[in-house]
Amino acid sequence: MDLLRIVRVWQRGSVVIGMGLFCSFLTCLAGTLLNVLLDRHDYALDPSELMRRLIIGYAGSAAVVVLAFPFLARGPRRQESGDGA
Repeated sequence: MDLLRIVRVWQRGSVVIGMGLFCSFLTCLAGTLLNVLLDRHDYALDPSELMRRLIIGYAGSAAVVVLAFPFLARGPRRQESGDGA
């Protein structure tokens, strides 16, 4: 695939990025809190440790959303007369 075609495919599927970032933040927040609660060390409940885990987890999930989700989505859906939706 040439670069121009990759950019077009990414732009067509980029409508999913906003909701994907929001949902990945909620998932990352829930996972971080559960991880901290299951960790048996005293430092796990420290706010700086909690923020470190949240930042690292969200950075990874945001990268996946921005780089992979547009290629997995088909872009805006066109309704046809026989679509039934």
